[in-house]
Amino acid sequence: MKTERGGIYRSRLKKPMEREAALYISSLKEDAEIFEEDLLGAEAHIVMLCEQEIIGRGDAGKILKALENLKAEWREGRIKLEPEKFEDVHEFIEAYITGMVGVEVGGKTHTGRSRNDQVALDIRLRLRKRLLELWDAVLGLAERLIGRAWEERETFMVLYTHTQHAQIGLLSHYLLAYVDHLLRDLERIEACYERVNRCPLGASALAGSTLPLNRPRTAELLGFEGLVENSLDAVSGRDFMVEASTACIILMVHLSRMAEDLVLWSSSEFGYVELPDELASPSSVMPHKKNPCLLELARAKAGRVCGLLSSLLTGLKGVPTGYSRDLQEAKPVLWEILKLTISTVKVLARAVEGLKFNRKRMGEVASQSYAPAVDLAEALVKHAGLSLREAHRLVGETVRLALRKGVRLEEAQSLLEKASMKVLGVKVSLPKRIYEGFTKPYRLPAERLTLGSPNPKETRRMLKTRKATLREAKRRLKGKVKGLEKAEGRLRREISRLMAG
Repeated sequence: MKTERGGIYRSRLKKPMEREAALYISSLKEDAEIFEEDLLGAEAHIVMLCEQEIIGRGDAGKILKALENLKAEWREGRIKLEPEKFEDVHEFIEAYITGMVGVEVGGKTHTGRSRNDQVALDIRLRLRKRLLELWDAVLGLAERLIGRAWEERETFMVLYTHTQHAQIGLLSHYLLAYVDHLLRDLERIEACYERVNRCPLGASALAGSTLPLNRPRTAELLGFEGLVENSLDAVSGRDFMVEASTACIILMVHLSRMAEDLVLWSSSEFGYVELPDELASPSSVMPHKKNPCLLELARAKAGRVCGLLSSLLTGLKGVPTGYSRDLQEAKPVLWEILKLTISTVKVLARAVEGLKFNRKRMGEVASQSYAPAVDLAEALVKHAGLSLREAHRLVGETVRLALRKGVRLEEAQSLLEKASMKVLGVKVSLPKRIYEGFTKPYRLPAERLTLGSPNPKETRRMLKTRKATLREAKRRLKGKVKGLEKAEGRLRREISRLMAG
């Protein structure tokens, strides 16, 4: 179908826009992201206009047939976007309809609408779809982390602060920490979805319409859970885009930190983990190399989305209330943030699934570590009656002596007694059973009494509750998807009814 030339909105302007200016102002190429969303919004709007007797049934059927024909051509790849001819997807689609059914009928397509509420609608339609995709991807990553945590529930390791040995824990505890990170990310995504899934259509340019538009009906046909009620807010507000971007960026920061850990752990110096061959990269000149490039790029892409958020905020901060063309530049930024985030979640899910943890190496490092020092200090508080500061000073001196003699902390009981005379002026000792219980690394997690610690019982409890939380999140996701599918089915039936005449 030959599309009518652009410029259909230039009633006030006598001359066509210069070609260079037209290319500069057009968003048509970027609007490919929301092409089908614009068609969907137009179809729901036409159904509502017909129901409200604003346009006739026959005209509605002709417009809907033209929209369906355009959708088919678009999906078949037969539509050529020419930004020098059209300012945006809205003008292109209306010009196509007018070219197909004539201006007397096609010219009714835009009745009661403005590009201002139209683009706000399209962004929300597209964004909610991408948020559901992200929701599903994060669930997949969290499920893989829980699976690996169960497999590694008895794997001992050193936990770190300042990249230095801190305390002895379990690998499962580390993996569950990132599950909890992701659960909060899911909460943010879900909360954002609730605010995104509101319909702005019917706001018109910014102050509503004199036509009897049924805004709740259009929202229902499109599967929205409510309206962006205030018409000025509906066309002007872009905080939902910032919120979605921020949720993505917090998630990406979490993924970047996990990727950084895995990069370090995959080094020869750590030797804790190895990526599968199919997720690792070679060197062009060093035959022995197995590089974690996928993880390195996850870090880099996290930095990129942080920069994109800055771009988005900077572009929005000076826009006057209402609609200004500045807002056009926010769309591609949002789509890139979502694309980078979703792809990163998916590839890291594959990485987590394929990681090979070196339990032996982790155990060896833990067994040689002085990380049990804090547990020994707490043993002195509980069993020797020392204040924490006294115990801290005593254990610090004991570690210093043990390092000088080249012995592990579990072998330094006599040094503790010697250090106590120097530091406290009195002999302090612990029964051998207690001393060993708080210095042998493999016994330490079971000694932890606090809720949420790496105690094996706590680990099993957390695994169970996190699995249940994920099941509930998955159930809610399915409910959202099913709700949209039902709405689409209702809209399709109305379209078919009107097209049948």
